[in-house]
Amino acid sequence: MKLHTRGAAALAALSMGLTACGGDGGSGDGKQFTYWSMYKQDEVRAKIVQDAATAFSKETGIKVNVVFQGRENLKKLQPTLVGGNVGADLVDGAAFNVLNLLQVTGNAADLSDVYAAKITGEDKTVAEVMPDTYERLVTDGGAKYLVPVAVHSWQIFYDARKHPRLAQQPPQTFDELLAVLDELKQQGRKPLALDGDIPGYVTKWAATLLIRELGPGGLTKVLQDRSGAGFDDPGVLRAAAYMEKLGKGGYWADGWDASKFPAIQQKWAQGKSDLLFMGTWAPSETGEIAGKEFEYRSFPFPKTAAGHDSQETTLFGFAIPKKARNAESAKKFIEFFLNKKWMDRIPAEDKVLSVRVDTSTPKELADTKRTLDSATSAHFALDGVQKMGDWETKIFNPMSKEIMAGRLSAADFVAQLKAKTVEWWKANA
Repeated sequence: MKLHTRGAAALAALSMGLTACGGDGGSGDGKQFTYWSMYKQDEVRAKIVQDAATAFSKETGIKVNVVFQGRENLKKLQPTLVGGNVGADLVDGAAFNVLNLLQVTGNAADLSDVYAAKITGEDKTVAEVMPDTYERLVTDGGAKYLVPVAVHSWQIFYDARKHPRLAQQPPQTFDELLAVLDELKQQGRKPLALDGDIPGYVTKWAATLLIRELGPGGLTKVLQDRSGAGFDDPGVLRAAAYMEKLGKGGYWADGWDASKFPAIQQKWAQGKSDLLFMGTWAPSETGEIAGKEFEYRSFPFPKTAAGHDSQETTLFGFAIPKKARNAESAKKFIEFFLNKKWMDRIPAEDKVLSVRVDTSTPKELADTKRTLDSATSAHFALDGVQKMGDWETKIFNPMSKEIMAGRLSAADFVAQLKAKTVEWWKANA
């Protein structure tokens, strides 16, 4: 599954030996519940869900009415939250979507009791099998609105067969990364692969540098100051100075800002570039072109002098609407699904990292797994500022590309970003 893929999925209902119920959350008698999933029935994860639900029903006698709604499941749920007949007792999705569509609107149930509960068939609780950083990330006002099962992150990928020194000693600071880039450049290489026609890929460099300088939550704080004074934080200019070095350093692969995705990442997979800052789906997207000899390794985005090393974390998991009539049955299913038997199947079959620290790991993502399991701090993509409407698409994305292309100085980038953000707030007050 390519979790970064956008676009509405068609409604696909599938009953797992049961009757799919698409209209309400069940009878409220505790003998069944309705689960609206973000997956489509032909996806690997849907097969895992199907098998788990069938086994759960057999073991508990509780019917699971599953509807594979596709990526629009949470949006389709919204109209049913108004009345007293909520569409589903259990949903799944990305944490930031659940936060924005359920939690902040007061429609998400607090799942703190699930975290404290024993996993079905095990002696450990749900909280005990995953890093504390995940639990903290999905806690809002003391309430836990999501129980994650899978995680994506961003790392800098490379072929260890061609870069054994990176495998032995990956750069720890951004200055060390720049030194690596300069060395590769001296060898006649264009070391950084980037598909510039994907705005979010370009922005990822700029946003991560800002988060490295400001710390998790810092970028959000800067942007929420409608006066623009937040941009006067020295960390903003320091981050922009690194962006300027990238833009004027001659590091990007030829054609990066004029190519059509996935041309540049394919060049990287063919060994024509060296480093790819990408989500954990990179190996699955490039594996066929890279070939069996390609040795996928990765390292986290390096720290700047500010010392922040928070890891971008995109969590996917379960949530329960506050008005769900069969919430207790849905909670039992979550506790059942967190069993290692089911969680092991996520990395083994879907090639996606499980949130459990003790599950198997695709070898291509072993470095990422170690990074996430040992992280002391985590943040959402773009520090969680996606809720600022079109600020990202209209302002941040194009400006990030300008400075990454070497067409803006650090000072001009900060000044223009400040001015445009102030104007954006005036228009969106």
